[in-house]
Amino acid sequence: MPKKKIIIDTDPGIDDILALLLALSATSEEVEVLLISLTFGNIEVKSCLRNVVSMFHILEKEMQWRLEKGRPQGFEALRAHPPIVAVGAEDPLEDQKMLADYFHGTDGLGGIHASVSITKPPSFGTTELTRIQHPHFTPTEAWEHLFDPTSEPTEIDPVPTGGAHQQSFIPSKRRAHEEILRVLRENDPDTVSIVAVGPLTNLALASAADPETFLRAKEVVVMGGAISEPGNRSC
Repeated sequence: MPKKKIIIDTDPGIDDILALLLALSATSEEVEVLLISLTFGNIEVKSCLRNVVSMFHILEKEMQWRLEKGRPQGFEALRAHPPIVAVGAEDPLEDQKMLADYFHGTDGLGGIHASVSITKPPSFGTTELTRIQHPHFTPTEAWEHLFDPTSEPTEIDPVPTGGAHQQSFIPSKRRAHEEILRVLRENDPDTVSIVAVGPLTNLALASAADPETFLRAKEVVVMGGAISEPGNRSC
């Protein structure tokens, strides 16, 4: 069976980070993640970018640790083909933007970038809040300048990010919907699946900009469900 070539359009988020980890930990014969295109959704798109870069930051540390301990590095799909990461829609095309930070935390990862510890001293009736930072979960450089769409697009080259002595992702200055179309143009028709696990604004922009190219996608797999009803969550 030929490996699946996929574009993951996402708004990570706890659940979407897990989806990305599952895809990147597949074997290189199973999956090739060509592009991670980011959109607003659970949180603002800038926070989504920080979460994805943080994920790669941690994966680099994990793979380096495994290498030093003589253990299998894992994450074959990632090591074989570092995905492109592109920043996309910041707002919906119409209507009011609705985020899910009330559920996923203001940073989308349950507040991991700046967690709050709740303590209640036994001798007092008041509750104290202590903010605890987790700098080891967040890279010191978020590579934001490499994703700046206001500057001229450049040729896409891997950017060394340290860790296990390899490039774990390839930043793009193009908008996400432009990268979606570029990937579809550069691959044979009906060979690339789009896995959309967030709002579909990037897909709408891509299909509107170039419908013929968008139709080269093999399929679009969408995470559908309901709010406050059985379907996308349990009740």
